[in-house]
Amino acid sequence: MVEHMSEMQIDKRVARRIRHAYVLALSIIAIATISAFMVENEMMERFEGSSAALHVVGEQRTLSHRLVLFAADAVNAPNYTIEAMALNNLAQVKSAMVKEHESLLSRIRPEDGARGLGPEIDRVFFDAPYNLNPKFMRYMNRVDAFLASEGEAMKARYNAMYFEAIGPLGTALDVAVEQLEKDTMADVATMRTIRMAMAVVVMFALVGEWMFIFRPLARTVEQKTRALEEARNAVAHAASHDPLTDLPNRRMLEHVIDTMQSQAQRQGKPLTVCHVDLDRFKEVNDTLGHAVGDKVLQHAVTVLRNATRGSDFIARVGGDEFVIVDCTFGGYEGASVMGERIVERMARPFEIDGHVCRIGASIGIALCENHDDPDIEALMCRADLALYYAKERGRGQVQPYSEAAKASFEQRVARNAA
Repeated sequence: MVEHMSEMQIDKRVARRIRHAYVLALSIIAIATISAFMVENEMMERFEGSSAALHVVGEQRTLSHRLVLFAADAVNAPNYTIEAMALNNLAQVKSAMVKEHESLLSRIRPEDGARGLGPEIDRVFFDAPYNLNPKFMRYMNRVDAFLASEGEAMKARYNAMYFEAIGPLGTALDVAVEQLEKDTMADVATMRTIRMAMAVVVMFALVGEWMFIFRPLARTVEQKTRALEEARNAVAHAASHDPLTDLPNRRMLEHVIDTMQSQAQRQGKPLTVCHVDLDRFKEVNDTLGHAVGDKVLQHAVTVLRNATRGSDFIARVGGDEFVIVDCTFGGYEGASVMGERIVERMARPFEIDGHVCRIGASIGIALCENHDDPDIEALMCRADLALYYAKERGRGQVQPYSEAAKASFEQRVARNAA
């Protein structure tokens, strides 16, 4: 009982450790997943912002060239109408550039405290040597001056616009495009790294679950299954065997004798049953006590096993009674030889706990030769009659079943009835 309680406590501790390890592994996976999601979401926002800014800067570069083209159209216009259309287009493009530039500035240095695009693009816009924002403002001033001029002054303003667009501003815009492309590629690489790190964390967590949760759990289940199987086998063995001698009991004998009858039929030999009863066992048991009596029975079983063959089936069917079943003797002669050997060896004196003990054995033999209609119960009765006849004739004998044994039994029954 104490050992069972100890095993239950060990099982509870193992189950508790497995449960804690399982929760820990799930927590690690959940934390890693949430962290990766948050970081990747932030990187995705940066990536989207860099991609949008890259598109805007590319558009700014295109619009700056269109301003120069419209300015050239205005300078070279053959009449006032075409000049007015070119100037109107130039003013619209300039308004679009200003609007997009303001959206860029809001992304680079957001006023709501949100994270900007990055320090590198910030330096491109506001720090030397590129100073994109001051160059843009200067370019817009040149565009305003061009729109306000006429005639030869317009041509002079056009030249200033042209060199500003293809020179300082164009260079700064190219640098901004390159920087935003680098930022975009860096964001993509970071997201890939996060995914790889997430995959590694999950893989390690799964390996850890296998190493520290599922493998111990499988081992525990296997051990418990083996223990249950052993317990079931032990119960089945106890139900079919004598606890003192570990011989099959009467219940198992009833199952086995039918199988051996079929085996005897296949071999074409009679099924032989030898009923063995120990002589003078009751005197030893009553005189020396049950503890010595139990050891005498164990000694008798040792004698039976040594005097028979491995193919012989031996069962304990009573306090000092045993049954030997075999299908290879071939008749009474072979069974009698084995029976005489048992009687001779059982009669030898032996010592138990300092006491010299003497017992003997009487054996009755019966055969089942009718394989077409076997009557196992009648066979066992005939072996009993032969055993009683052997005891009547002085014990320590081997008697096959005969009409004399049957007649002796009937006479005894008649005397008892009278």
